[in-house]
Amino acid sequence: MSLTTSSRFASVIESGTDWRDTSKKVLEQLEQARTENDGFNVGFIYVSDHLCDDLSSILSLFKSVLEIDHWCGCVGMGICGNGTEYIDKPAISVMIGHIDSDRFCIFPNGDIDDGKAAKALEPWLNRQEPYVVLTHGDPVMDANPSSVLGNLEELVGGFVIGGLASSRSEHACIADNIGDSGVCGIAFSQDMNISCALSQGCAPIGDVHTITKSHDHTITEINAKPALEVFENDLRLMAMNKDVKPSEEAAQDYEQLFKGEVHTAFLVKGSDRGEFLVRNLISIDEERKSICVAQSAQAGDRIMFVHRDNDTVKEDLSRTLCQLHERILKENGEFAPKGAIYISCVARAFSDFGNPDKTGEMALVKEIIGDVPLAGFYASGEINAGRLYGYTGVLLLFL
Repeated sequence: MSLTTSSRFASVIESGTDWRDTSKKVLEQLEQARTENDGFNVGFIYVSDHLCDDLSSILSLFKSVLEIDHWCGCVGMGICGNGTEYIDKPAISVMIGHIDSDRFCIFPNGDIDDGKAAKALEPWLNRQEPYVVLTHGDPVMDANPSSVLGNLEELVGGFVIGGLASSRSEHACIADNIGDSGVCGIAFSQDMNISCALSQGCAPIGDVHTITKSHDHTITEINAKPALEVFENDLRLMAMNKDVKPSEEAAQDYEQLFKGEVHTAFLVKGSDRGEFLVRNLISIDEERKSICVAQSAQAGDRIMFVHRDNDTVKEDLSRTLCQLHERILKENGEFAPKGAIYISCVARAFSDFGNPDKTGEMALVKEIIGDVPLAGFYASGEINAGRLYGYTGVLLLFL
């Protein structure tokens, strides 16, 4: 049994053979948490992409059986719950809760400029001061996701957190109803006691550098030196720290040796926590001594190279959660979260940290934050403070 309850929330995560079997397992357990005066009026639901074609039936069934009209969530290649993750199999993660109806407002799918979100939110915004906005989105939306998130932040004014759906079929998102374009979500008012945290999962290799010459996605100079030269120097530092001995042909061997583990990271301007946006290395041009990255780069951008593996993910997640625990304890006098939403990068979904029992990051989350109702998924892009991240984990706690 995976049912986890608190005074305000109840969560279940289950896997099954098909949508009916999986839904039945989840609903039977949630019904055990129901009481005559529980007041459950909102649900968070994450469904694996194996069940994407049946999402409409799943949502209709949950609305009917649980008598809850307000739902938000999306599909993911992996979903997670309290201490458990299901990757690449039929599964559903659900958390239901009681939140005063005037403290939240759900807005539908759209690109923000289409006015749908404004129409849904404006009457509520006239009465409430927004605090946190949990957002889900389509990673292949027509508009630039970063621009859409910026427009959402400007419209609502709250702290925007969430993730983009991940799927091998439709990138369906839920905001009372199902849509597959733009972003949607739920805004919470200042009356809600919510705390959020971001785990970067990567460790810097060398110093922070300054891009001095670039064009679009191609960086030709860093610190007034050939970009590839600076990159190779940082990789040599990493090689020494990891006690590995690559051959003399640096560029090719480093690229092969650290394939998938080394990325570029753009420092977030104005961040007092040293946050950075991790972006993939696309290619290396040895002749021109340049590197191509998955973000448009400009002269003056601050950049560094980072390393990601099981150890860096585990260490950073543990440190982030412990710091969050300490911060909440200091601010509230106790650490007693009532519910949680966790969104992690799909690239982290298959990591078990080398644990003999094959447990992934959810075991670590549960160990530090406790047996708290939790629902979540593995995203194709994570959202924090209105910015689109990669390789990160974001946690939202209802206190």
